[in-house]
Amino acid sequence: MKTIGAVRLPTADEDAQAVIQQARRRQRRRQLVTSVVVMLALGGALGGYAASADLAAQSHLSPAALRPAALRPAALRQVPRYFAALTDRVQEQAQAAVVRSTLTGHVLATVAPPRPYQIFTWVSAADDDGTFALAAQRYWPIGSGRAGLPAQNRDNTTPTVFFRMAFDPATHTARLARLAVPETIRAAQLAGMTVSPDGTRLALDLRRSIQVVTLATGVIRSWAWPGGGWIGNFKPFGQVFSWTADGTTLAYQQWEPGGPADIRLLDTAAPGTSLASSKIILTFPSGGAFGMNTLLTPDGTRIVTATPQGITEFSARTGNPILSQDQFHFDWQKLGWAGPPWQEVVWAGPSGTALVVWDPRGKPGRYGPGNVLGVLTGNTFTPIPHGTYDGTFLQIAW
Repeated sequence: MKTIGAVRLPTADEDAQAVIQQARRRQRRRQLVTSVVVMLALGGALGGYAASADLAAQSHLSPAALRPAALRPAALRQVPRYFAALTDRVQEQAQAAVVRSTLTGHVLATVAPPRPYQIFTWVSAADDDGTFALAAQRYWPIGSGRAGLPAQNRDNTTPTVFFRMAFDPATHTARLARLAVPETIRAAQLAGMTVSPDGTRLALDLRRSIQVVTLATGVIRSWAWPGGGWIGNFKPFGQVFSWTADGTTLAYQQWEPGGPADIRLLDTAAPGTSLASSKIILTFPSGGAFGMNTLLTPDGTRIVTATPQGITEFSARTGNPILSQDQFHFDWQKLGWAGPPWQEVVWAGPSGTALVVWDPRGKPGRYGPGNVLGVLTGNTFTPIPHGTYDGTFLQIAW
């Protein structure tokens, strides 16, 4: 695989044909009736469902993975077609970026950071369903105890660089281009990142300030936080930023040590350089009262986050709860877990009617309960095919 660029991968139709051929060979070996495979290959509306279910039982693939694209749940079509995720986690960092299909779950392109950078640390998506922003840095494996301190210090102080990743659905390739961010930003200084919906600006959380960089010119506009605490989560992960669709309002988190966390709205078109002028929408008494991600819907009407009661939407005008989608709420104590399940919202549709969430009740893996990625519409959860993992989905973007 090239350092910059991507490997040509099969199309969704080619993937489906490969699965069908494998199933046919399996059926011939088992002397099963071939008409089931023919029905799936033809993609008949009713026969396709029955064939995919029977074939899945034999091939150990889910019915959704084998189902022709036209028959997949409508909920998946309310979400952008492609998403990017950081994968191959090492020491809680990521080494590569992949572009995947929302409908099929298939990996369509894989990109590694160009040398000398070894890992991507942040990912964000523009609204054109093909442009993504990535942060990358050098990385040194950290040993245990005091022996690991030199590597940890190098990891924390190494500069962060930024790339645009452009995905071409026609060729299933993704290419990187270095972004013009003129200031040197140390890795530990960056606590959040999001690209504007039109892909022209990059918002950076620098813990005590927010910068918005105009990518065509490198011009930076900064807002400083004058009080105590910091901007972003207590750890540098999760989606702490989100834009309105018109690219004028930026929602962000502001935390106080041992105290409350505020969700604020910054009008980036208004004059001023202080974040104290931004509007407080929500105040949570403690970080445990909401998830790592807090998303402003593109129409600017709602804040969506996970709470102990489930996935909750709040009015961006009043801060009052609008809707709690609590179908995931269950008695975690009966399962013997030490705490309630950790759900997250990773994408929100224009008015919050469709959400992408992950829920930690899949097959257990290295990090505890497996995470199931899916689309939430009303009280219905539709899994994304191949969307069960044992890592996290905090660094993922539509």
